[in-house]
Amino acid sequence: MVSPRGIMFVSWLFMWGILISNPPSLAGDPSDISEPIELLEVIEVTGTTVTKAVKIFSFPLPTFSHPWPPTTFHHFALPDLHVVNLPQQAIPRILIDQTSKARGRSTNVKPLKTERPLYPRMAREQGWQGKVVLRARISAEGTVKHATVQESSGFPALDDSALQAVQTWSFEPAKNGEFSVASTVALPIRFDLLQ
Repeated sequence: MVSPRGIMFVSWLFMWGILISNPPSLAGDPSDISEPIELLEVIEVTGTTVTKAVKIFSFPLPTFSHPWPPTTFHHFALPDLHVVNLPQQAIPRILIDQTSKARGRSTNVKPLKTERPLYPRMAREQGWQGKVVLRARISAEGTVKHATVQESSGFPALDDSALQAVQTWSFEPAKNGEFSVASTVALPIRFDLLQ
């Protein structure tokens, strides 16, 4: 026979599994906007290989006076979970005059201030190289509003370095005739090691 505590624990695990497998969607996520994505030129980040010096450390092993495994177990109280529905906000849509594209009066995003990302020391020690493609939402003012990894380099250290650097970049925004408009761009950044 199953105790009431056991039933509560199993139902808690089941509910937690549903929340993890079906996370609630947040309204206003810039990655959901369906619009053409402009591909910018590849930005090269070079670094030199770092040779790692081998260091040997010697520590005495600790001794334990307590028996293992412990003879008593403490019962932990399970938290009460409440599902909350977040309010949905409507995504504002901007109407764009398509005649500016037909007449060649629309311009694309141009990078203004793009400081190269740092090449992490650990990545240089391990010999990690690769290309990361970031998807960035550029505002009408030319700042980066949101950036995510569209295509990973295979190394989280390189991806994180590129994401941190892009947050500080500034751009000349895309224009529709004489009006600046927000746009989404793909930013390829390649990390290469010099031998």
